[in-house]
Amino acid sequence: MSSNRISRHASPQLDMNPMVDMAFLLVTFFLMASTFKTAEAARVVVPRSVTTSNLPDERLITISIAIDGRTFIGLSSPEARKMWLDRYAALYDLDFDEAHRNTFSLIPGFGVPRERLKELLSMPPHERSRFTQPGLPMDSLSNELADWLVLGRTVVPRARVAIKADRGTPYKHVDHVIQTLTENNILRFNLVTDIKRLDDDRR
Repeated sequence: MSSNRISRHASPQLDMNPMVDMAFLLVTFFLMASTFKTAEAARVVVPRSVTTSNLPDERLITISIAIDGRTFIGLSSPEARKMWLDRYAALYDLDFDEAHRNTFSLIPGFGVPRERLKELLSMPPHERSRFTQPGLPMDSLSNELADWLVLGRTVVPRARVAIKADRGTPYKHVDHVIQTLTENNILRFNLVTDIKRLDDDRR
């Protein structure tokens, strides 16, 4: 005796395994390809202007001036920072190990006198972020900003120089930096500003 069987088709299912694999691949790609911004040595709120010229991401030496006049310097190329530190160490007969060199290559800017540089580079990252850097000496006896500038341009030839001053910084501090630049034959430099929209003045 034959029986009639009703064939039931299984409901369609979506295999999520490839989607999960793709999501993890994308997350891995963005983690490896992204460059995370490290904390700056001092918070600087730049003034606004209507200029639209952009500074290069590479071959740039940035001098930051805090509102209290403390001065910091940074080199945009992480690959060149180790050589920058090596030449400074050779100039003053200083000794930095590989851990110091690696740390120096990771920080975008600094502002400590020569005798405290090793102390800064030996700090754990969380301590270094809370440490108040006193700024580079710029007096008549020792202008360390000039030393770092000259060595930076030997490490990165034709590097552009930019001054990033807080909008509340007294002009005398900015003028002191400009004098250091001109005394070392650096006659072309940029002032970093924030882009000002035309409707800002109407508010």
